[in-house]
Amino acid sequence: MNSRSIVTIVFALILVALVMGVSVLFALNGSAAAEKYSATSIWQADFANAESMKIIDLTGDGANDLFIQSGSAASIYDAAGSRIANFDIGFGKSTMGDLNGDRVEDIVLFQPFMPMVQLVSKGQAVPLVETISIGSPSRVAIVKFPQQTEIVLGDEGGNLVSLAPDGRQLWQNSIGSEELRGLDDARVNGKIVLAAASHSGDFGVLDGNGQILWMNTTEQLRRMRAYDLFGDGTSEILTGGEYGEFAIWDAATGTRTFAKGMGQPVSEIRTAEVDGNPSSIEIIVGGKNGGLWALTANGKELWSRSVSDKVTEIAGVDFDDDGRQEIIVGDDSGAVNVFSPEGTRSKLGSYGSGITRIDEGRLGSQRVVAIASGTRLEVQEAAHVELPGFQFTPILVGLIVSAAILAVAWILATLPKKPEMKVSIQSKSRESLEAERRMIKESIADVERLRRSGEMTGDAYLTRLKRLRGNLAENEAAFKTQNFPIRVETIKCPNCGGALELGMDKCEYCGHVILT
Repeated sequence: MNSRSIVTIVFALILVALVMGVSVLFALNGSAAAEKYSATSIWQADFANAESMKIIDLTGDGANDLFIQSGSAASIYDAAGSRIANFDIGFGKSTMGDLNGDRVEDIVLFQPFMPMVQLVSKGQAVPLVETISIGSPSRVAIVKFPQQTEIVLGDEGGNLVSLAPDGRQLWQNSIGSEELRGLDDARVNGKIVLAAASHSGDFGVLDGNGQILWMNTTEQLRRMRAYDLFGDGTSEILTGGEYGEFAIWDAATGTRTFAKGMGQPVSEIRTAEVDGNPSSIEIIVGGKNGGLWALTANGKELWSRSVSDKVTEIAGVDFDDDGRQEIIVGDDSGAVNVFSPEGTRSKLGSYGSGITRIDEGRLGSQRVVAIASGTRLEVQEAAHVELPGFQFTPILVGLIVSAAILAVAWILATLPKKPEMKVSIQSKSRESLEAERRMIKESIADVERLRRSGEMTGDAYLTRLKRLRGNLAENEAAFKTQNFPIRVETIKCPNCGGALELGMDKCEYCGHVILT
């Protein structure tokens, strides 16, 4: 086996090792396992353009209900899909929290007409504030400050008004000068504070007395969320801008700890447990142009994908109970997709209008996913099926590709050496044959000279001389075939004058060395 064959086989073995390594990696990390998510509709209701939705017990009977609110109405449905309460809120906002300590979530409705603030407790609405000096509703939150629980209202001019659970006004302040885009409770050293953000780019943290602890300004904001990503008692403030900046800020100091340009306006920010490590939680960011990113709590990208239109809703659901959540993503085209913790996409369904809200939980005895679109509400029973046998498909593919590589390498390595190309001299003219004969003899003389001077080894000399002698024999045969007389060309020895055949480099009479 020559060196060319050895190199070919070694190169093939390296390729096989790489192919099998990649195949085993894909098989072990589970990214090739066949997964399927199916959804069976349980019930539907006509409810358009939901802004808020939550599956939770609102009546105190121990069974979950479904709350949903749009720009004009708020409704409560039971597990069977029957509407048990409905409220006209006229471009209002809503929030939930236990205001009276009975361990049942209450609903606060903030609306632009009297009564401007209503409390819904166990399905019954009670006016809390008839009128108050504040602009059009933008946000409302129930915040359990250390000293007391408060209802914080925010309007489209950045104004904030805080109410006690009985409706008494506690304080007023403002953040920015435009519509509030975020109003969340946050933690600083374990104590609850209020995080607020305006579309103008102004955002900050306030205490229970309405005092601003710190305030920053960034690009115009579309989203602001507050999460304790590391579980250390101090939240991180997550902001998404109109011009694509996603940033993480320390809730205690307002220091920015991470920033990244996403290349498109940020349309949604949520969290999910993607890696199964409970010591921190991951961040899911959606973009106006369909971009989708999974990031660690420190901002490192885990994966990025895209959907067909603006990301309008993100929800984390652990379908297979493995401690890692799958990501349900709804977009403005009406598509609903599920992304595995590794980022593998599966289609869950599609709707005729954009997705506005998604939530999951238990209704009755079933684990359900509630999806609200621009025209309706649908509650589905979602199921996850994994076919683990498909996990080893990459190894099978790797074996097939490796076998093909080895087969091609073996064929190339065992191909016979290409025969030396020779030009036929049988039909040459006499002058050509004579010139060729002279050249061959001169080459023989050169080889002899190189051997004597030690510039050519014995093996190389014999190989070259054998080939030249063969060429000379073929030349003489061509002379005979074409009946040309062979004329021996001679030269005279410059020392003794003896006749020598052309091509000799040493006189056979006197021993004089002849240079030709």
